[in-house]
Amino acid sequence: MAQQTLEKNGMAIPYAGWFLVQANVIMITPLLVPVANHFHVGLAAVTLALTAYLLLFGVMQPFYGLLSDSAGRVRVMRLGLAGVSLGNLIAALAPNVALLITGRAVAGAFAAALAPVTVAYIGDRVPPGRRQRVMAGLMSVAAIGTATGTISAGVLNDLINWRAAIFLVAAGAAVLAALYGRLPETLAVKTSGRDALRRLGQVFRGGWFRFLTIFAFFEGAAMVGFYNFFSSALQVHGKNAAIAGIVTGSYGLGAVVGGVIVRSIDSRVTAAGLFGGGCTLLLGGFLAAAFSQTIPAILAAGLLAGMALAIAQSTIQTWMIEASPPDVRGTAAAVVASAVFTGAALSTAAVGGLAAGGQFRLLFGIAALVTLPVTIVGALARARFSRATVPA
Repeated sequence: MAQQTLEKNGMAIPYAGWFLVQANVIMITPLLVPVANHFHVGLAAVTLALTAYLLLFGVMQPFYGLLSDSAGRVRVMRLGLAGVSLGNLIAALAPNVALLITGRAVAGAFAAALAPVTVAYIGDRVPPGRRQRVMAGLMSVAAIGTATGTISAGVLNDLINWRAAIFLVAAGAAVLAALYGRLPETLAVKTSGRDALRRLGQVFRGGWFRFLTIFAFFEGAAMVGFYNFFSSALQVHGKNAAIAGIVTGSYGLGAVVGGVIVRSIDSRVTAAGLFGGGCTLLLGGFLAAAFSQTIPAILAAGLLAGMALAIAQSTIQTWMIEASPPDVRGTAAAVVASAVFTGAALSTAAVGGLAAGGQFRLLFGIAALVTLPVTIVGALARARFSRATVPA
């Protein structure tokens, strides 16, 4: 998205925050093997730093969504960035793997404030006709952040040590917490706890929203969980962290391409078509990674997974906005995002043992098997939702 458009919609600073949070999510993946070697523990133990982050990133999102609908979007996002800075500072200074896991868990718990509230903030400020494009841009920024986090963590590990990238994110989050103070608030502040419970009930009264929440759990496992092992697959096969980070950084390039595709065809292709097409790309990426864990295969897998994120995940975000009332949008976004990242966390925990044993062919084969029904069910459901909500 052009800088002029970002400034017009007031999205430059929220995009920067989204970029940093996405870099924060992924930066641990090229560090798993170096950290395991540094602390002389198994890869499965260090994978808990990823799982703990994703789990708290998921389960805490409804809390922040409710809070943002009552205390204001900007205030909650600033709180989240401050906590990201603190958690990563703890992790960067950790003298053992247990404290590293604790610090990353704290960072994940606070980063949870950014995911749903940023989506709700966009829903508040961007007109309906532009939301799919802005959401696709957001997904592109997410993947660029993912690529940057992967590449910089791997390179900094080889140049300095594994702590350097974590320190860098801690400093960046502190700076952004201050910059977010420039953003205009979009909601009047409310304080009633009973009102918060009413909003949560209002969200779940919609049958489509109940379906979307359950579906997002499985979609998150496929879209956000399994790709975290691309870097480890390369490192276990002899590549250093820097090379693995650069190769898996293709994810960001893929997302940029996917964002361009969405902006060029969103007016001509249905949302169901976008979702089905995006997930089909993801399926192809996992099949490539299952077939071979060489640089060309993982490069292709990263490109396809990044394109899938921009094309398919942006459809989930706009679907959530369409399925929820405007005055509970923050809560709705949080519930869906919580389902996505809880699914991602549990998927990484479920296959962590396969990664530790170097069984990446089976790991990515399982990822493909999970992605196939997500593709079919999601496309059919999105098409049915569109038909059900067309004005008479």
